[in-house]
Amino acid sequence: MPSVREEKEFISSTNTPAIGKLPEEESPPVEQTTAEVSDQPYISPSGAFQIILPKGWDCSETGDFQVNCQSPDQSAELQARITATGYELVQEAFLSFTHAELVHAYSEIKEYVEIERFEVEGSLTVVESWRNGEAYWNGTDVFMRTRGTVFHLQTAARQGLNGIYDDVFASAAESAEIFPSALIGSQLYASRYTHTAPDTFFEINVPTSWGIHVDRGPVEKTVIEGFLSPDMRALVQITVYRHGATIKRALKAEKTLEIMRALFGYDLRVSSDKALPDGQERLNWYAAKMDVNGISYFDSYESSLYVFSIVWEEPTREIYLPMLEEIAASFNRE
Repeated sequence: MPSVREEKEFISSTNTPAIGKLPEEESPPVEQTTAEVSDQPYISPSGAFQIILPKGWDCSETGDFQVNCQSPDQSAELQARITATGYELVQEAFLSFTHAELVHAYSEIKEYVEIERFEVEGSLTVVESWRNGEAYWNGTDVFMRTRGTVFHLQTAARQGLNGIYDDVFASAAESAEIFPSALIGSQLYASRYTHTAPDTFFEINVPTSWGIHVDRGPVEKTVIEGFLSPDMRALVQITVYRHGATIKRALKAEKTLEIMRALFGYDLRVSSDKALPDGQERLNWYAAKMDVNGISYFDSYESSLYVFSIVWEEPTREIYLPMLEEIAASFNRE
């Protein structure tokens, strides 16, 4: 198992949207309309950003950090969202953030094609196309890093509209203003989704901007699913061992330590071991060579054993541990 830092190389090579040419098919023509911008800027409930939205569109808020808008004829849409990251990400971590968000947004979209990307320090713009049902769409994702935040603007319109929304979308992007101080003390990586493990028995709420990987574990009959923070300094990981028969208590403890030491180093030392009312056991531990701290929960489930771990580097404890515990609380055995 690679270290927390080394996992990024694997994650960045998986689930990457395709890059290529525009599809030759064209969407059916849609009725032409006009588009204008609003007279007043929209201010998010958190006060963390403001932006000029299209006039007369149907808009709704998702929590304090996101607004979604659709044109009256549903031929175009816009989403603006801001994420608190705890501190300003360096460019490499920022790009990991954007990669995970793009994978989350488009990995299940049909005929997704990345047409162009424009990258500068603290900013990334990606132009793309895809198919939704019988209609083809063009879209743009704009990411902007400002201190401990990342602002994400998604705009899209059906093909065949002769660019009638181009000026409105450009005005929206140019008008965006970010106020990072408004997010001090707010929930980090608040945009989350429920991940249901393939062919296993759990679900968990994880940030949309954390990279995901699935791999065979270093111990025979194990499979790992991991979620890595953009800066590679925090990790959520679930390892499932398929025993194929009832797992006795002695084997459960022995196999758990074997798995953990194979993943995090054979110098891993457990500082506390506590039995929980729901049948799980909780281990607090430290791995000196990797210089990471962790909390692991383990238990048997039917003929399998799972080890669920949250891991962080000590300098990031104040940033990551509260949100890692939030994620741990969402872990649910189906």
